[in-house]
Amino acid sequence: MSGGVAARRARVGPSIEPVWRTEIGDAALALAVCTSGSYVAVAGGDGEVTVLDSAGGRVVHAWPAHALGALSVGWSSHTECLASGGQDGMVHFWKVGHDEVIASQSAAPLGEGHNAHRVLPWVEHVSWSPDGRTCATAAGAHVALWDAEGQLVRRLPPFRSTVADLQWLPDGERLSAVGYSGAMIWHRADDQPAEALQWKGSFLCHAWAPTGKWLAAGMQEAAVHIFETKTKGDLEMSGYSQKVRRLSWSEDGKRMITNGGPYGTVWNFAGSGPSGTRPVSLGGHALSVTDVAFFRQGLWVATCAEDGQLLVWNLAASSKKAMAAGFVPSAALRLAWHPRERRVFTAHQSGWVVGWPVVRG
Repeated sequence: MSGGVAARRARVGPSIEPVWRTEIGDAALALAVCTSGSYVAVAGGDGEVTVLDSAGGRVVHAWPAHALGALSVGWSSHTECLASGGQDGMVHFWKVGHDEVIASQSAAPLGEGHNAHRVLPWVEHVSWSPDGRTCATAAGAHVALWDAEGQLVRRLPPFRSTVADLQWLPDGERLSAVGYSGAMIWHRADDQPAEALQWKGSFLCHAWAPTGKWLAAGMQEAAVHIFETKTKGDLEMSGYSQKVRRLSWSEDGKRMITNGGPYGTVWNFAGSGPSGTRPVSLGGHALSVTDVAFFRQGLWVATCAEDGQLLVWNLAASSKKAMAAGFVPSAALRLAWHPRERRVFTAHQSGWVVGWPVVRG
């Protein structure tokens, strides 16, 4: 570790060391923790999907899943079935204890007279409904729904552009997709969209407040656009140095954190919302923040960055000093919290997957 990084960590917060560090074959591009917290799934740049024991980092499965890179992974809370998507255009479904894939299909429709050599759109998003019974996938402009065993339920009419992000609403019955010109919302039992939130621009990511009151979307213009769902009003927060690609809400829907530069930026949505307020900047990273996430309880939040640092904050205590600062010498790409314990897992450009200790305080 360089002296500069060591000094910065000392200022930001108490140093923590990894509990375990496991290397997969290539860059760890996506990360997901199952509902029980027992397993961590990783999508590798070499196409492999790896499942690790969350306690010690032991490799439980390493499936050669996708012909090209694996891009997305997600767990069902109902059966703990794991879905993965990749650059080969396929969605696969897996179960711990099974050596072979349990279901597999093209995420986009093949059409009649399909040419086997046609390049299929990448499957960059898999998203399970809160009840774990329906998995949604996005491949290019195509959204499909699958049951908990990986069987196709329906394909929705093509989105108006490439789907940039896919999320379930807090009610667990509706699904939203964003891309160019705004957001589209479907009920999972219907083929036709239930609602459209129009905007002249391109959205890169989005996240719903747990209350359902707010929809926040990171924009191509390095800003965040907000829809207030009851009044249909909207507002925009700008001033970011980079595009916002990751957002996360606190459990009560009163705080939202984004990346968009070397800081985690926290907005206050209490009362009438963030209009006219100044956000809180969580500093300490030397390079761009790559991922942000609130823990499921309280105001604990984690940030990771291209500098290889993980910072864990308790906003109820301080926004000036983190409760913990961890470092490995490789750019952190993704992070995920354990569902029950206050500990974090990070995925890195080098192929490292890191398990960090429980943060006290």
